[in-house]
Amino acid sequence: MQKNSRDKRFLREKVLSYKPDFNLEILEIGLDKFQISDCKSGDFILKNGEICKSIFMVENSITRCYFVDKDGEEKTIWLEPEKTVITDYESFSSQIISRCDICCYENSTVYSIDKQNLMMLYSQYHDWAIFGLLVMEEHYVGLMKIKNLISFNSATENYDFLESYFPRFLEIVPLKHLASWLNISAVHLSRIRKERIKSGSN
Repeated sequence: MQKNSRDKRFLREKVLSYKPDFNLEILEIGLDKFQISDCKSGDFILKNGEICKSIFMVENSITRCYFVDKDGEEKTIWLEPEKTVITDYESFSSQIISRCDICCYENSTVYSIDKQNLMMLYSQYHDWAIFGLLVMEEHYVGLMKIKNLISFNSATENYDFLESYFPRFLEIVPLKHLASWLNISAVHLSRIRKERIKSGSN
């Protein structure tokens, strides 16, 4: 159920984190265009076969984007921590059918704005246009940085990377999803985890 009357403090702070000098009057005009809803653990924000019509800010949950390959196996495209702006940018930008699913691991408040309203804000207000540019830049730079790290690191180094930067992933995300994201087998990842737990207890 949409709950537009609910406090938008998180949303306001999130937008300002991208552009601290945002004109506050213009900021509030844009915030009024966002919808607020609740998602439960396991709920889908987007499903394969749908057109992605919004961008989302997920306050409380780690999110996962994945697709199912021709052999019926799920392949994780990305994992994002809570308080992150997410969407299927290909589907959202071109308004084509999405080939992936995006889901929440935890109960969360979700803030969303549809493409029509977002494009209106971009065209009418410079601050909102800059915000959109910064969000896209953060997404793609972050995506490429993590992809390069994962590609060039060993499996053990990738586990170290998770422990250092995304420790909650190791607590919340199922091992098989992490293994798919890191492009290693779940058995290998499980072995690394057991060795790490064993060495930590000694």
